[in-house]
Amino acid sequence: MINCPFREHRLYIEFIKKNSKGSPVTELNDHYSQHLNYNQLIQQVADSFPEGPTCFDLAPLDQLHIGGIKASKQLLEHIKPYSHPRVLDVGAGLGGLLRLAASEQEIDGVALDFTHAFSQLNQALNLLSGSECISVVSGDAQLLPFASDYFDCVIFQHSLLNIPKPSEALKEALRVLKPGGRIVCHEVIKGQNPEAIEFPVPWAARAELSFLHCTQDIRRQIESAGFEISSCDDWTEQALMWRARQTGKEQSGQARSGLSPAAVLGNQFATMGKNVHQALQNGAIGIIELAAQKPQSR
Repeated sequence: MINCPFREHRLYIEFIKKNSKGSPVTELNDHYSQHLNYNQLIQQVADSFPEGPTCFDLAPLDQLHIGGIKASKQLLEHIKPYSHPRVLDVGAGLGGLLRLAASEQEIDGVALDFTHAFSQLNQALNLLSGSECISVVSGDAQLLPFASDYFDCVIFQHSLLNIPKPSEALKEALRVLKPGGRIVCHEVIKGQNPEAIEFPVPWAARAELSFLHCTQDIRRQIESAGFEISSCDDWTEQALMWRARQTGKEQSGQARSGLSPAAVLGNQFATMGKNVHQALQNGAIGIIELAAQKPQSR
């Protein structure tokens, strides 16, 4: 396994220092971390699941992307145990995707996120759930702190939407992948009616912090980085059905009373969920799943 125990990487610290108060990076860090209570959350998980939580137990907390744990399971079908053992999750959040992957197959997983508070909680949840095969690093997707030609697969799950220059992150993904390695993306995209989106949403409190691109632009940036796209599927319809079910649970009080996305995103989560539902309905946003390969010759 790659020897990178949880830490704030030197490049990450320099990256944060360069972004003064009021910058998009600082605001995004605040957006994700301001409502977190580390001790309270960890104690709640430990008390609720004394024998250790499963991936499904933690899903209301660590599967915050549109589609939930079902979307993660579908995404992980692109990762084959024998051909993709070394996996990097860029923008890992609280780490639900890699914990799910590790529960189903043997992987050397590395979770990277630019929100340090997420990385702290991620590692604690790994310890509670017995997912010691996953390393956690705080870092910048646009300057990955890893050797070239190391990973077999790099995953972006609702990550590009928080990266001001996704082309830089994609070039870095190409660099750290082995020849023939794969990237898999599960991303929110700009829809045909982008001006209809209302804020806040789970990934941004205001429009200036939301970096959405249309499908064509994402494809162009991935190909320009040097990847060969093998598939690109529209998940918008199933995402809308999932969000409608979640909205129904939340409005009827049927959602789990223990762990909740509100523990991460605060009391505005109900408004965020409503805004995502409306954005999917009116075509402001869409969801795609895309897979691409690094050519063998690179």
